[in-house]
Amino acid sequence: MIRWFKDTRKEDVDVAGGKGANLGEMTHCGISVPDGFVVTSSTYNEFLDFNSLLDPIRKELEVAGTDVSKLTECAGKFREQIREAKMPDSIRDEIISAYRKLGDRARVAVRSSATAEDLPDASFAGQQETYLNVCGEEELIRSVINCYASLWGDRAVIYRQNHGYDQTSVALAVVVQEMVESEVAGVLFTVNPVSRNKDEMQINASYGLGESVVSGKVTADTYVTDKEGNIKSFNIGSKATAIIYSEDGGTKEISTDEESRAKRALEDDTVKKLCMEAAKVEKYYGMPMDIEWGMRDGAIYILQARAITTLKDDADPVEEKLIQTYLDRCVISASQRSSMGFMLEKMPFPYLPMDYDLIELIDDQKDAIFAEGGIVIGIHPQIDDDGVSILPADKKSINSKIFNLPHLVKEMSDHRHCEQVLKDKMPEFHSRLSEIMNADYKSMTLKQCGNTMEKMRDLINDLAYYRFKYALFSTFLLKSEPEKKLRKIDKKYTVYDLYKNLDNETSVMSRDVELLAFALSKDEAVKDAITGGMGYSALIEKYPDTKAIFDKFLEKHGYKSDYNCYCTIAKTFHEDPDRMIRLARPLMGQPLKEEKDMYTPLMMQLKEIVGEKKYPEFEKKVENIRYFHVIREETQMMWETVFYYTRRLLERASFLLYGTKDYSDNIVYLFINEFLDVCATGCVMDAYEEKITRRKAKRVLADKVWEGAKLMLFDDTGDELKGVSGSTGEAVGKACLINGPEEFYKFTKGDVLVCKLTDPEWTPLFSLASAVVADTGAELSHAAIVAREYGIPAVLGVGLATAKFKDGDMILVNGNKGEVKKVG
Repeated sequence: MIRWFKDTRKEDVDVAGGKGANLGEMTHCGISVPDGFVVTSSTYNEFLDFNSLLDPIRKELEVAGTDVSKLTECAGKFREQIREAKMPDSIRDEIISAYRKLGDRARVAVRSSATAEDLPDASFAGQQETYLNVCGEEELIRSVINCYASLWGDRAVIYRQNHGYDQTSVALAVVVQEMVESEVAGVLFTVNPVSRNKDEMQINASYGLGESVVSGKVTADTYVTDKEGNIKSFNIGSKATAIIYSEDGGTKEISTDEESRAKRALEDDTVKKLCMEAAKVEKYYGMPMDIEWGMRDGAIYILQARAITTLKDDADPVEEKLIQTYLDRCVISASQRSSMGFMLEKMPFPYLPMDYDLIELIDDQKDAIFAEGGIVIGIHPQIDDDGVSILPADKKSINSKIFNLPHLVKEMSDHRHCEQVLKDKMPEFHSRLSEIMNADYKSMTLKQCGNTMEKMRDLINDLAYYRFKYALFSTFLLKSEPEKKLRKIDKKYTVYDLYKNLDNETSVMSRDVELLAFALSKDEAVKDAITGGMGYSALIEKYPDTKAIFDKFLEKHGYKSDYNCYCTIAKTFHEDPDRMIRLARPLMGQPLKEEKDMYTPLMMQLKEIVGEKKYPEFEKKVENIRYFHVIREETQMMWETVFYYTRRLLERASFLLYGTKDYSDNIVYLFINEFLDVCATGCVMDAYEEKITRRKAKRVLADKVWEGAKLMLFDDTGDELKGVSGSTGEAVGKACLINGPEEFYKFTKGDVLVCKLTDPEWTPLFSLASAVVADTGAELSHAAIVAREYGIPAVLGVGLATAKFKDGDMILVNGNKGEVKKVG
């Protein structure tokens, strides 16, 4: 019933499960593994027999067959039966006897170890349960039983079905291993998983137990080394929290201090020691390995190791040629170079097939409006059946509908007509959105998922059409006259200066973020907790009164997402409330910005220029330009809301098809029509499974092609980088490169914000920045709108600022000319 690690080998998978066999093998070959034992797989079967569960399980599985809904229903029943079952005294005594040999009330990790787990051709990682810091005999027995139950988790059952494993032939061993109260822990790959370079290793490291790294709860440090452990590159992660022992058993999450976050978790000599241990593991197994490790008092412990199942044995010898073949199809014109900055802000990395279709619903409406006037354009990214995206050739042509163009221009130039069309349509759009928001996603059938997806598609399509035709295109046609008048006041003024004091979504949210931070700062304890790194869940638990403050913000902005042009990977404030903490943290203790009326004085100046007689019509035109901008952001917020519910729909469909709500590994690789076909037929046909598998395998290629395509757009030769002016003015300051919200802590007042792109989560930095430089973006980007609000210069779409500049460089940002250069 019990097998100690020292008596277990890698061939003992049937007895000890994949995890237990690997730990035994490493113990045998002298690798530093914390001591422990395995409750063998035969003990699991004996437990089922004792409780008369095995035969009923087999019979119910026969009835369920391959029907996903019936399988997951059976699995749920099995889990409850196992949890309520009794551990036989003979097994219980053996487990407790072994446990006592580890020490009096030893702290142990209890891990599931399936007999089809951690094998070279499959990865079952994360499908069964692990219990950390288990202390005491009764708690140990309960944890073992819970591990048994986890063999019948929905995700595990569906995974076994899809990969041809007999459900009842897979048994479960349980690993009981001494806990290492790690000071630093993480994961090491003996082959760089990003570049797939076999001469490099990659280490992810953070403070506390390794669970925070494995589960993705923190942004860990990343180190890339050669095989000897010499560091080739590293990136310091935020490491905002750590998982540590809880006093009463189990674990708890705590915030780390600012000093710890800012420094490396591993020194050079520790990295070398870690790589030496990893090299032993890889050499012994003869294959690339994924290793979980922990460090305590300078000693390194290997906690788990499994084969890396996602790497090909050999790099594709024609991959570079294939990448170049894709890039040769990207013919970039001068006009594209000037406009692609905005597109790249919306698409910093290649779309998945599902995202591509959803976003093209929006972009296609621009083409449709041009087509009404006989102009055929093709400037949007294209994607092939392998899911690889490229920048298209800049193709334009005209056809016989060109004779409709004057009528089309006349319609869109009639601002009163456009205003009325939008005021007539917006209530209808809100009604259709409400229907989507009120649908019952938790109990939908696949057919209902398909029907609802069609409603979502149609609403996004219509929102985009009316947004572009009657708001954005109309503004473009109307802006010339007001800009001429504005430049008589100040040559730097543009139509965007007419948006001052406008209650559009971006401006309102910027003000509400300040109000959020101001309200939270009133309590010194709350302010200290937030600046000290406490997360949302811990904060509202410790300070319940803060929940009402957050709820007020969520009521207005809860559906605002981090990536408004990606559906499947985006996160709203509802889904990731820690984003609100990250928004508020840089502003804690700051006074509220005084709200000055800048619009009324500007209009009074314009009135003098336009004249009393013409002013009423001019004023109405300006009011509608402002109204169209509100509609621009309102419709975007509406499709972000649709995307939130699209994710709920995809979770439901993924659960019905695969037994897991995590759709990131399956249906996002389908185009919408393919997904609708799956919903209509009730299963993922072999042809679609082949497409999913092929597109997943091509994802690394898609990333490389897209990065190569982006580099074709920009020129980094010379001293200056050129982009577009997002906000006028000049400033000289110290560059601070920010890769994401996890690095906001680096930013200090007066720095120049240098980044790839921004979204609403970045707004607090604008109150501290002297200027903004972004690789992507254009005049209507988030960075431009907010920079104008704060009156700081911004140069966007420069392409390579994050590569050309480094932290501390003194740079000149010329927002008047759209230029950036290093000085001093």
